[in-house]
Amino acid sequence: SEFECDSIIGCTGFRNAFPFFDEAHPDLSEAARTPRNNYKQIFNPAFGSEVAFFGFARPAFGAIPPTTEMQARYYAMIINGDLQLPSREEMEAIAMKDRLNYDGRFGYDCKRVKGLVDFQVYCDDLAQLMGCFPPMAELFVKKPAIWWSIMFGPFTMHQYRLAGPYANPQRAEEVYSRQPVGDFL
Repeated sequence: SEFECDSIIGCTGFRNAFPFFDEAHPDLSEAARTPRNNYKQIFNPAFGSEVAFFGFARPAFGAIPPTTEMQARYYAMIINGDLQLPSREEMEAIAMKDRLNYDGRFGYDCKRVKGLVDFQVYCDDLAQLMGCFPPMAELFVKKPAIWWSIMFGPFTMHQYRLAGPYANPQRAEEVYSRQPVGDFL
């Protein structure tokens, strides 16, 4: 269809801007604008767990809220003392390794979208750090229907509730029992 209008507004993106940091904390403002320099795109190595940025890991395919959920779970474990952040030097090295991985994976797009990540790779990475990565070999042997649902069904965050901290395997298994599953081919 066609119609005449005065303006077209397209919500096609945004610019990371933190004017409340600009004057008093320009270093934090820069850290927020460039999430790739932060450890796991959450923690700026200079500030450790004192400051955390959530929601700046934007999946190329997938959704921001599940990645933010994983970030929040990781942060909670850091704050609770269940896990410790690596040293500043290690965080910087890991951030650089992650940056090179995503720069290579996404090329030009990662220059345009500063926090671009691979949804499953990013979530799996945080899950491994937290100890809640799904026990796939064990599931294959003991609960093949759950394994099948994870491998051939829709990607859901329930897989990170099957084991480890904050686990709720009964709920996760109940959800997977209702998930549609594609065929093997």
